[in-house]
Amino acid sequence: MRHRVLFALFAGLLFAGMCVIENRVVQSRPVEPADNASAIYKLAGEFRVVFANLLWIKADKYHHEYIQHDPNWCNNKELLGLFNMIVALDPKFVEAYSAGTYILYYGYHDTAKALAYLKNGITNNPKSMELNELAAVLYAHKLNDPERALPFAQRAVRYATDDFYRAVARRTLHSIERMTKEKRR
Repeated sequence: MRHRVLFALFAGLLFAGMCVIENRVVQSRPVEPADNASAIYKLAGEFRVVFANLLWIKADKYHHEYIQHDPNWCNNKELLGLFNMIVALDPKFVEAYSAGTYILYYGYHDTAKALAYLKNGITNNPKSMELNELAAVLYAHKLNDPERALPFAQRAVRYATDDFYRAVARRTLHSIERMTKEKRR
């Protein structure tokens, strides 16, 4: 009988402690802006991201089927429509911006549209190493404008997430710095 009383006291203390901890966590939670549609908007936003990922899977499958017949995947202009839908649903989808830029630049040979697409991607993802690296390479090597490429290359190094990508970005940066010096001579 004594063990049951001790167990009940222990369980009661444990329950009370959990209530106190939960109450403090709830009180310390940041206050969300009060609007009627915020929960619905957040839920819809999550579905948009999921749908963008499903479209990416479809685009990837289509891409691999295409390169079985034509290894120059940048000629696969039909993918651009999917990429546009993906970035409309999820503006943080870096891979779609990158692949879309390649298709516009190499498939359509439309430098202005490719750069506009890429700049839109960088605006929505300013800390993307991949998009900054792509901008640096396009400006330096394809457009022969290393001075304009330099800030993108520097940001690519700054935003690299691991040693491998940092080393790649540093090599690009060093090449662009060398090109800049040679062009100034």
